[in-house]
Amino acid sequence: MAPSLPRAYNAAVRIVSAQDVAAAAVTRCLDEVVAQDPMAVPVDPDDVRAAEAFVALGDDGDVCGVGWRRAVRGATVVEVRVPPRCRRVGVGGALYARLADGHDELLASCDAGQSRVRRFLEHRGFGLTAMVFLQRWDGAPEDVPGAFRTARLTEAVDPEAALALLEAAHADGWPPPFATLADLTDPAAWVRVAWVDDQPVGVLCARHEDDVWAVRGFAVLPPWRNRGVGRALITELMRRAAADGLGVVLRTNFADDALMAWTSGLGFWTFRSWAFYRRTAGEG
Repeated sequence: MAPSLPRAYNAAVRIVSAQDVAAAAVTRCLDEVVAQDPMAVPVDPDDVRAAEAFVALGDDGDVCGVGWRRAVRGATVVEVRVPPRCRRVGVGGALYARLADGHDELLASCDAGQSRVRRFLEHRGFGLTAMVFLQRWDGAPEDVPGAFRTARLTEAVDPEAALALLEAAHADGWPPPFATLADLTDPAAWVRVAWVDDQPVGVLCARHEDDVWAVRGFAVLPPWRNRGVGRALITELMRRAAADGLGVVLRTNFADDALMAWTSGLGFWTFRSWAFYRRTAGEG
C-alpha cells in the first residue's frame, strides 16, 4: 500500500531564525513538548540555539514549533519539536521543509515507539538505517567493575585532536558520535583520552544531563579494541558518576551482539529504543 501524501503546510505558519525570537519563548516551547509528550526527549535550549535553528510562528506570533540542524560526517542531522496543541496542522512539515532546503543527505531519529513521527519521516523519503538501544548504569563506587592497566587516561589537552580521534575511531560504527568541538572544550564536560605507548588510541566525552553523565562520544581505534582500552575509559566515567551520585547513559547498536554483551557485563541495562533514519538526494 502506497504511503499517503504529506499533509499540506499551514499557510499561517511562518518560519524564522531562532535568533530572531526571544530565547525564553524558544525554551517555553521546548519545555511544553517535554511536559505534554511522555516520549519526547528533553533537549538543552542552549544546544538548540547553538545549532542552525528555526522557529515556527503562528498567525498570532506564538511559538508553535522549533527545528534545528547540525553537520555530522558530511550529513545534516535534523530535529523538530512541536507541542501537541500545534500538531496535525502542518507545523512540523513546514519546519522540516526549511531544515531540508539545500541539503542532499539528512539524518533524523526518534524513539522507536513514536509511530507518528516514524510515519512522518517515512512519508518524506527517509529510510530506517539502524535501531539503537539507550542503556543506563546506576551504582555505588563499590559496584564499578575493575579495569585492566592497558591504557593511560588523560584529560583532552587538544580538543580538536580529540575530536579527530573520536571521528576516526568511530568511522565504522553507528550511531555517529554526538560530541562536538563545543562539548570537548566545555569545562563542565568529562573528556578523557586513552594512550598506549604514547599513542592516543581512544576517547570518551560525556556531559552532565539531569541525573546522569550522558556519553556523547566513545570510541577506540580498531587495532586497539578488545584490549581493555574501552573498559578503562567507561569504568573511569562510572567511578566519577558513582562518586557524584549519578548514573551513566550510552547508546549501543542493537545489532552489535558483542557490544551488547560487553555493556551488559558491565552492568548496563536497556531502557529505551531509538530509530535512526537517513534520506539522500533525490528522495522525499
